[in-house]
Amino acid sequence: MHPSERLREINGLLLQKSFQVNHISVSAYLNEHFDVINYAERSFSRDLKDLKELLQIRYPALHDTEGELIKFSRAQNRFYLIRDDISVFPSISDKELSQIASTIEQNKHLFSGGAGEGLVNKLRAIAMENSMARHHDMLTWSAIELVKDGERSGANFMSIILENIYAKKVIAFTHRGLASHSKQKQALGLPVLLKEYNNGWYTGWYVLFQPMEPGETQLKPDINKLQLFALDRIVQITPVQEQPRVRIHPEFKPADYFKNCLGLFRSKSLQAQSIHCQIDKDNWMLNYIEKYPIHASQEIISENESSVRIQLKLEIDQEVENFFIRFAQEIRVLEPEILVEQIKSGLEKGIGNYKNTSAGN
Repeated sequence: MHPSERLREINGLLLQKSFQVNHISVSAYLNEHFDVINYAERSFSRDLKDLKELLQIRYPALHDTEGELIKFSRAQNRFYLIRDDISVFPSISDKELSQIASTIEQNKHLFSGGAGEGLVNKLRAIAMENSMARHHDMLTWSAIELVKDGERSGANFMSIILENIYAKKVIAFTHRGLASHSKQKQALGLPVLLKEYNNGWYTGWYVLFQPMEPGETQLKPDINKLQLFALDRIVQITPVQEQPRVRIHPEFKPADYFKNCLGLFRSKSLQAQSIHCQIDKDNWMLNYIEKYPIHASQEIISENESSVRIQLKLEIDQEVENFFIRFAQEIRVLEPEILVEQIKSGLEKGIGNYKNTSAGN
């Protein structure tokens, strides 16, 4: 029996509350199920040590506060995990991972911007790590690092908001701006969409809702009147007793609110404009955007021997401006002139930050 397989089995036994994990019981289990004979107490001690080290790697913060994550009870003569929700190995089987991936595939409407495919890729990565762990010695580090892991900002309000979206019920909530001096404000409206967004700095949740005035008895959601709030800016959510009559048009699609945006936020006064860009044919960016379009509106409108001209239809806002400043070496914006000037100004300000500065200042 490979040592990594033995560690996986002992880990599984630790997860079973009814199993008394000690050298005698584990030795008997391995002998009965895997024909392992002469499983020495020294080997058992070494396996426990390896499991403790792997748990420390996987749960460093918990280890810092609690110490060893596998402890021994003299009263019960057994080793145990200090918490029921920790494990050295993923507790989902490859078959279950495959079933989850299939479920995601069947519910693509819940994802946008390739997020569904990204999740499937993470599940595949987990399955690959599981497979490697069964056939090789365990590493003392993670062989795969998945991006944008961790908690999603504002996730604590997701459940109550989602419930009211499905129930088509108006809610009242208190929110505040990002600045420390921002005052709390009250809002009243019908939540219609939860949206996850990665702005390159952090990933958080946002709620799109139809605002209403107190006392209104009827509410008709309108794409052009929707508002967006970050969940981590919401302080409190309060149910509303007197509910208006909600009438939703069959063709109402909240996601259309973002169809002309490159990012997330938009201004009601903005209209989608045609943006013409030029990319040289020998530039890596050309092949990249052919596979991963900048926006759904992207199309090639002309080309010659040296370059390609593409068109995008977007609301021109700060996110669009920042995007083209970021890729100014690869993409040249030709029109509209106002965007060209904004990009020039942004680049000049950036260069200005590095003028007349000495090293180390």
